Amino acid sequence: MKVLILGSGYAGLNAYYNLSSSFDKELVSESNEFVFYTAFFRYLMDKTNYISKIAFINQKKVKEIDLKRREVKFADNSIENPDLLIIALGCDKSKTTSKINETFFASEIALGSESWRDEMIAIQLAFYLKRMGKKVSYYGDLLKWAGEKTSDLVKKELENAGIKIAEKAETIIPECRQWESIGEFNYSRNFEISKGVYAIGDIIKGWPRVGELAMRSGVFLGRYLSGKEKGDFMPILINILDTGRGKAIHIRSDKPWGGKYESVKVSRVRSIMKRFIEKHYVSRKGNMGFLYKL
Repeated sequence: MKVLILGSGYAGLNAYYNLSSSFDKELVSESNEFVFYTAFFRYLMDKTNYISKIAFINQKKVKEIDLKRREVKFADNSIENPDLLIIALGCDKSKTTSKINETFFASEIALGSESWRDEMIAIQLAFYLKRMGKKVSYYGDLLKWAGEKTSDLVKKELENAGIKIAEKAETIIPECRQWESIGEFNYSRNFEISKGVYAIGDIIKGWPRVGELAMRSGVFLGRYLSGKEKGDFMPILINILDTGRGKAIHIRSDKPWGGKYESVKVSRVRSIMKRFIEKHYVSRKGNMGFLYKL
């Protein structure tokens, strides 16, 4: 059975890694690289690696997708009709990364994000810019969508780091833009949006753009199609924000999906965990591996 995966980001790669070898699987992407954007901040500060080359990627640009016919047209005019199609094209981060890079050359920044879905990025950036000795203030909802305990603790740690809560943002991190020709998809049971067609990762409408969540969606789908997972995917927000002061905030919450679970803690151990995770995913070429169980 032929499985075609579109996109080599967090979700697409982990779907590929977790599909059984019994499938004839193909991963298509414009780039033959896995970019771990969480480690991108570390690169800007310390010049550590955040990119892995992926040899098995078939480099092609998607031009059009026909969901009903399960047909994909590419820019080179080739067409594929797989038995199963997995759409994991994510979103265009070029303007986002360009603005982030720009902030590292400023000395005073009143920071915010265009969308709540990318607020994690803006808050992490604020912590790192302050660590570099810049004058930083922050404006935003402070992750209230993840829960009151999370929001209160994030606000406290921002203030402990010397980051003031501003009345407005002058430097706004642009939203990660969806590809106009593809759009977004509503989450449905087990990610199936049409017969034999699945959508995972940042291309899901209304989900926070967090690499951990996108990876988990890919792992689940690969295992589900291989008969190793049962039931429905249960989304949960898991993220570590480094305060830049030797500690990190570890957030776990299902409240964005109407749940009641919320856990948020600060410790030095979480900061060490974040460093490990950054190196782990780059060295393993985006493969979540055993971290899926944590």
